[in-house]
Amino acid sequence: MEHLRITVEGKAYDVIVEKISQTPASAVPQPAAPLARSAPVTQSTAPAIVPAATPVPVPATASAGDAVSPLAGIVQAVDASVGSSVHEGDLVLTLEAMKMYTPINAVASGTITAIHVKVGDAVEEGQVLYTIG
Repeated sequence: MEHLRITVEGKAYDVIVEKISQTPASAVPQPAAPLARSAPVTQSTAPAIVPAATPVPVPATASAGDAVSPLAGIVQAVDASVGSSVHEGDLVLTLEAMKMYTPINAVASGTITAIHVKVGDAVEEGQVLYTIG
């Protein structure tokens, strides 16, 4: 058994972690006395378990000219439109993940033939964002 301190959203929790083995739990030695805690911890302060979000379908493959998302996030801005002429490196859209903004730049020079996302959409890593023709 190990005594660990875990911090979740700025709150420290002292926990005792037991390594699971083939031995029944009743055979695991119990500590003689409770360990001292640096801060009081109650059952009610433990974080709630939240079910995982339903993943957004991601196309299996990207075609030539498709730009894919480098990370999962939320579309914050779309700075180009279908028919826009762009040069390699021009800003096309912006993603937000974990309160950080990531610019998505044109991967090549050409014309935007399709934009597959809109502001507020959740995107997954590898999802096609736009197409340059």
